[in-house]
Amino acid sequence: MAAVSSSADGPLSLWLSRPSPPEEVDIAVVGGGIAGLSTAYWLTRMGRKPVLLEAGAVAGRASGRNAGFLSSGTAWPFTGLAGRIGEAATRRFWEISTESRELLRGELLDPGKIDCDFLPEGSWIAAMAELPEQEAQLRESAELLARMGFDLEWREAAEVRQASGSDLLGGAIFQPRDGGLHSVRLCRGIARLIQEAGGEVRTGWKVHALEPEGNRIRLVSEAGILVARRVVLAMNAYAPALLPHLAGEVRPVRGQVFATEPGRSRDLQGVWYINDGFEYMRQLADGTVVLGGARWTARETEVGFDEIPTGKVQGALEKFLRDTFPRFADLPIRHRWAGTMAFTSDGLPRIGPVPGLPGAFYVAGFNGHGMSLGFATGRWLARRTLGEEKGELFGPGPGEGRPDSPGVL
Repeated sequence: MAAVSSSADGPLSLWLSRPSPPEEVDIAVVGGGIAGLSTAYWLTRMGRKPVLLEAGAVAGRASGRNAGFLSSGTAWPFTGLAGRIGEAATRRFWEISTESRELLRGELLDPGKIDCDFLPEGSWIAAMAELPEQEAQLRESAELLARMGFDLEWREAAEVRQASGSDLLGGAIFQPRDGGLHSVRLCRGIARLIQEAGGEVRTGWKVHALEPEGNRIRLVSEAGILVARRVVLAMNAYAPALLPHLAGEVRPVRGQVFATEPGRSRDLQGVWYINDGFEYMRQLADGTVVLGGARWTARETEVGFDEIPTGKVQGALEKFLRDTFPRFADLPIRHRWAGTMAFTSDGLPRIGPVPGLPGAFYVAGFNGHGMSLGFATGRWLARRTLGEEKGELFGPGPGEGRPDSPGVL
């Protein structure tokens, strides 16, 4: 296989490409978001000492630019997604996200190994009252998922309005084991555990090229060169820079969020997906309201890697807050931000071996659900890297996914 390289910053000079003799390592993980960190964490649990390379800061991209949801499944109704990709693939998505939540809670959160402000208050997937077809799909999905054994409940509109304080919401799915957290503290906590177990986390290491070197893999960066027996690439939206075969499979999509000043009181518990997930919100312990979404207002322009909030989407979010949760409308907005999600055509992540580069594996395309899927995905990748897993984690669906699926940053 020819060298795989990224030309986003132009070609490296001879001196930058040969800054020092190559350093030999066992396993290198590229990407310091939730998926890469989880992979490296599980490798340490299996007795290995991986070296994780991150171009910027730990959780500097989507893993640190979201709303802090730890939730199961998708915000879009199960029945709707199953109609696109098949019931088996949709059920598998729900199973992996549920497994990931339970793994994360059992391994790190509930034992108190990481303090990330976890609030285990459940999640709500709520319909808008003015859209009865939305509520009907959610109700049907709840009944189907309950028969499959998932831990969730259907809540009628009256109970949802009491829990949310909004008269504009209809019925909802409630999942009691879900919750909200501080995603950056979670990721930094995992990085700490990796280092305590003998692994390494190196920031400022942007990998420009992957090259075969005998039965090993050379990773080229301005910070140095590593030669690894095994490599895992967990770069999500940025994966096509090193993996050209994903250029038509994984596309960058922007998500926008804002946070208010802390409120005088806290009366909204849990994390909330609303309107098929096109809006999502929560209230932190100090009363801060976090609201994201409204990408439907600018689908044509909410693409690419630009992480600058726009007036159009931010204005739509403000209007949603005023209309749907008027009691929060007078809270001044303290932070506005954006992040880059990685979407695929069918809504499923891409994961597997790197073509033509034995010993290298990748994952990309979490469609805004990286926090929900990342921990279990990382364990599978760790096992796959060591030859303990085979086959596919996410089964491919027979058709195309919903092209305007909201995703949740």
